[in-house]
Amino acid sequence: MNTYSTDSNPTDRSLTLREGLTRYYAANPDFIQNRDMQVGPFHIPWQDLLRHDLMHVVTGYSTDLRAELQLLGFLLTALSWKRPWYYYVQSFGVFLELLWRSLTGRALGNKYVNPLQVCQLYYRGIRQGGTVKKKVDAYINPETLMDTRLDTLRLEYGIDNAERLDNNC
Repeated sequence: MNTYSTDSNPTDRSLTLREGLTRYYAANPDFIQNRDMQVGPFHIPWQDLLRHDLMHVVTGYSTDLRAELQLLGFLLTALSWKRPWYYYVQSFGVFLELLWRSLTGRALGNKYVNPLQVCQLYYRGIRQGGTVKKKVDAYINPETLMDTRLDTLRLEYGIDNAERLDNNC
């Protein structure tokens, strides 16, 4: 799995969201783009997948499993509470699935993460999401933000780049 981060180069802070998203997809060519996704019984609209990917870009959380756990926690508390019901299922459900895998000794992706670390990473994201100064609208139209600079978005919402926070576990 790739570990995209917008903070790998200090000049990246001046990228627009569109430019950051282009780099994100270039680093993750296998990610679904421009189409809905079916996960078991759940249908995930493309717009929701795009919003999730945009949050990777804005927060700087990489796409490795540890950072994904943190992003799920972050989204639980940083988004406005008015959101599609399946956002809650995604956050809790994926966390519980990964915790279960860890408790049963199975690797998460290609690496084993112990149950305590799974909980710590998810909780770290929850804590960071609780610090945003402006809640992220779960229904925001991504196109309205595409030409906004990442540093401007981070400042507006009060989002410290997550990558600096995910190295302790």
